[in-house]
Amino acid sequence: MDLHFFLPQPALKEWINNIMIHRVDFDTTKPKPVFPFPPFPEQSLFFYPGDRISVKRGQDKDETEVPPAIIGGPTSSRMNLRFGYHHHVIKVSFQPGGLHRMLGIPMQSLLGKDGMDAKDVWGSQINLILEELNEADSFNKMIYVVEQFLLSKSIYLKQYLPIDAALQLLIKEGGLMPIEQLASASCLSNRQFERVFKNRIGLSPKFFSRLVRFSKAWLIKESQPNISWLQLAYKCGYHDQMHFIRDFKEFTGENPTEIELALRSAPVNLKNGVFY
Repeated sequence: MDLHFFLPQPALKEWINNIMIHRVDFDTTKPKPVFPFPPFPEQSLFFYPGDRISVKRGQDKDETEVPPAIIGGPTSSRMNLRFGYHHHVIKVSFQPGGLHRMLGIPMQSLLGKDGMDAKDVWGSQINLILEELNEADSFNKMIYVVEQFLLSKSIYLKQYLPIDAALQLLIKEGGLMPIEQLASASCLSNRQFERVFKNRIGLSPKFFSRLVRFSKAWLIKESQPNISWLQLAYKCGYHDQMHFIRDFKEFTGENPTEIELALRSAPVNLKNGVFY
């Protein structure tokens, strides 16, 4: 399995956090692998030059095959991802609010969906990007292809505002910052902050803060499977274990034990990361 995270070149750092490349081949004599994926606060652009993946949310009966290039996030419910046998994904992770600055649309329009087909935004250019990624013979060339695409869009970026710095601070603090403090750091009133925040992120500040804290707990459990749920709850700033379990059930629809079994039975550890 190849899994690598790259920091973007300096010209992109203001709105791009990292670029991930994940490539793995699975045993074709076995069923296609399924991975539990957490609710995630990240806004991302995914390219799938290899096999397509399918997504199943919560209590949905059917899986949905996603496009080969997709824009999405944040997600507020647990998903099951079914990978192809030749899995290859390049993920562009935006700084919080960076996707809004790139697209210039209210992020509420992306909520409740499996994402937006990148071709609906950039048309045939996406086909060219996927072809170049498929033909690239090294990770460095893949990064070059993606960064050149992003640089071509940087001329359309919306202005960087104080709220963008406040959003990064909220992530750094694991979602544990008072809304009033964030509004002040954004040079906005509480009401203005709520409106601008929803436009940039798509969620309310309070809900997004809970999502940041919960995803942090999930990622720690994924990388440290032997940590207890009680230790995890206190490590991530929950008042008690029951508070953590309530969030767990709301975001995933399941209890921690069921998710732990799913993580342990996954064919490989995805080593998810958010906002490196």
